[in-house]
Amino acid sequence: MTAFVIEVNDYELRAAKLGELLTTSPGYAALLNGQIALGNAALAIAQSQPRAIENRYWRDLNTAPIEHLGKRVRHHADLAWLQLEQLRQQIGNPQEAAFAVPGSMSHAQLALLSGIAQSCQLRPVGLVDSAVAAGAAALGPGAWTHLDLQQHQAVLTRLDITDRVTRQAVEVLPGFGVNRLRQICVRVIAAAFVAQCRFDPLVQADTEQLLYTQLTASLGILKTQPELNVVLDYRGKHLEARVPRLALLEAVAPLLRTLREAVPAHSAPVASHRLASQLGYADFFAQVPVLSPRAVFQGLKLTQWPSGGLQLLTDLPASTAPSVMLQAPAVASPETPTHLLEHTTALPFSAHAWYLLPRGDMVRSAQAGALASVCQRGQVVELTPMPASRVLLNGRAVVAAAVLHAGDQITVAGAGVIFTAIRVIGADAA
Repeated sequence: MTAFVIEVNDYELRAAKLGELLTTSPGYAALLNGQIALGNAALAIAQSQPRAIENRYWRDLNTAPIEHLGKRVRHHADLAWLQLEQLRQQIGNPQEAAFAVPGSMSHAQLALLSGIAQSCQLRPVGLVDSAVAAGAAALGPGAWTHLDLQQHQAVLTRLDITDRVTRQAVEVLPGFGVNRLRQICVRVIAAAFVAQCRFDPLVQADTEQLLYTQLTASLGILKTQPELNVVLDYRGKHLEARVPRLALLEAVAPLLRTLREAVPAHSAPVASHRLASQLGYADFFAQVPVLSPRAVFQGLKLTQWPSGGLQLLTDLPASTAPSVMLQAPAVASPETPTHLLEHTTALPFSAHAWYLLPRGDMVRSAQAGALASVCQRGQVVELTPMPASRVLLNGRAVVAAAVLHAGDQITVAGAGVIFTAIRVIGADAA
């Protein structure tokens, strides 16, 4: 075992000692006054000086030439070296460390990372898949899919857990990262300023930077409030815009819903703290457990690294006292509906989805203008609204998948159509 562990994720490089977090640093670099700024210093000017920014050097770790950050930086590997060296100094200049890395990194990138660490006088004593390490800290036996976010992509890691945690497969979803979610939210907020103040904050780099700088705190307010009041002070003007939580949820819905649906049916999802911190997590990932931010480090506290050449570990001993267990599958209840009724027509639920149309039809394939889909998942029936549709369940707006019960009514704002979930008793219910 080693005292220091560094987790590589371009959303936040993190360093820990004996399982306790020491520091974090986002994967941003900037050319600022002729010098390279890293981490939070670069993030603070990412929108106001976009041409001076680089934030893909960990995802695209390589030695292909880049030219926009001055003569000192020849390629992405140089930026990785600078940030790793800065991180090493911040944690007390250790001589060795283990690295927890995402399954999205290639063998060539891992070899390059090892060389970069050694050139920082930081001997890499071990490499481990970060999802495997997090799973080893907390997950109980079964088939799991670990969901994690980076800046530019999501990573889904299939884990099989018995007395050991074994990585089975890795799927990368480009374009599903934190940056895309933040960009969507900022556009919604900017549209509110245009509509309410006749001012577009995205036209000016300074006000765009202000929106991004305030975004984390702003979205945090929406965990307890239905509406957000965003304030901008710009060139002597005091501007305010009110943004409903529902508007932001509808905007991020396509990404979060697609990510949720990417989890294989035969495995249980578990989320990293990075995913769980995003707006809409509670709505689209209801009852999906969340691993502690310390899980990656806790899972490695007793790891004995193999001697000899450096190799990536994708298998670790499982926890003997797991804190996250597989949930028992939902069971049918007397309230579980069997059919969906519209006027005089009732159609049975199945694993093959029905798509609901505004004119009252129910069809088997998705169509432009469809309101929502309904299908049976195990022993329950779920209603999933389509992006931007104004679907109401018992009079309340629905933005994420919801379980239907017998007697529930599905309507759409401004239309007279009513779909009713019913339970048919007898042979016709099959």
